[in-house]
Amino acid sequence: MSRTIVAVGLCLGIAGLVGCGSKPPTQPEQPSATLTPEPKVDQPPQPAPLAHEMDPAKHAIPAAPVRGRLGTVDVALADARVEGHNLVFQKPADLPGPAWRVAIELPAEPGREGSPAKMVLGPMDPVTGTAWTVNIDFPKPLSLKEADGKTWKPLPGLGWSGGCAITVELGKRDGGKLPGKIYLCVPNIGDAHPDTPTTSVLAGTFVAEYARSPGDPPGADEVPYVKGTVGLKVPSPGANLRVGYVGELPMDGLALGVVSADLDGKQQAKANYDKPHVSTLASGDGKAAPSYYEHTRLTPGRYLVFAFLPGGPVAWKWADVKPGATLTVDLTVDATQVGNLDVAAPLEAAGKVQLAPANEDGKPASDGAFQGRAMQLVLEADVVNRKAKFTNLAPGKYEVRAAKQSRIVDVAAGKTAEVDFEKK
Repeated sequence: MSRTIVAVGLCLGIAGLVGCGSKPPTQPEQPSATLTPEPKVDQPPQPAPLAHEMDPAKHAIPAAPVRGRLGTVDVALADARVEGHNLVFQKPADLPGPAWRVAIELPAEPGREGSPAKMVLGPMDPVTGTAWTVNIDFPKPLSLKEADGKTWKPLPGLGWSGGCAITVELGKRDGGKLPGKIYLCVPNIGDAHPDTPTTSVLAGTFVAEYARSPGDPPGADEVPYVKGTVGLKVPSPGANLRVGYVGELPMDGLALGVVSADLDGKQQAKANYDKPHVSTLASGDGKAAPSYYEHTRLTPGRYLVFAFLPGGPVAWKWADVKPGATLTVDLTVDATQVGNLDVAAPLEAAGKVQLAPANEDGKPASDGAFQGRAMQLVLEADVVNRKAKFTNLAPGKYEVRAAKQSRIVDVAAGKTAEVDFEKK
């Protein structure tokens, strides 16, 4: 009897688990607990460090865009352009970070007909003793040792002249672009702080924007344009020359442009804030060599084209710019042939009297055109006790305005013209 009870008890115990005398039910498969590995992400290969090599014979230019190190900062993504004899690299304005600039003065203008396609320049020319020049605006101040030999003074910028090693290879200029590659090394500059190395190197490929010389004809994509020379009758080396235009456009529009450069025979300036118009100026030497200017991609209209030295006479001419026009307008600034103007302002006048070249038909200019001319040519004088005086004026017809009144006056060389607004 006890055995039977035990058997039933065992059967019931087992039945509670799998069912007595039956097959165990099929259990659902459990998902695998194996972890899926993360996919591998290939890291781009890091470029090899550029060798700081002062021997141009050992320069190996990498086949990658220009990069390098200036002072203590790694640099890359450089804008490149040609400015006369200078090959210039600098940080693009739209990128974050401190600004930097490298201007390399080469013995021949890059990209010009007859210039060498390759220039290898050692730290010093063994024949002439000439040191090739590079000017650097560093992205981070350098620290140089003071006279006491213990303290360090941070410098906001430092230009390095001479001692650089350069290899430049240039392709063929195509329109406004010049491809090439470069290796530039500059030795340690000064007595630098031990943890602030200042050896600089820049190397790689580039496509430079080529600022075509104004002496060359502009291209077909730059018409209409006005170009010409600016000569000086009185030598003015080092003075700042300004050239520009005021254009009266259809539908009462106005175009204003100006660009300036010092008269040293080397500077080349460019301005295009009045888009799509572009103005360039290649400076003369302030003596016999003239300056060259051009205003390209102009909107058709009637233009006053001018040139002057601050404080001196303004040379100007009118140009009728039509679609597709290619005009040459030469200007001469002659400080030996000038006149003066004395103005008696209206009783209600206060502040300043303004002056501008008059319309050729003798009629007053529109308010916009007059203000544009007076502003660009900086022709205004203070009213003191009803009097205003203008000096060093080039001969010609001018419009003078005060207290919303206008007069046309003729200025002659060696004479003083007079205008009295209280007289009819």
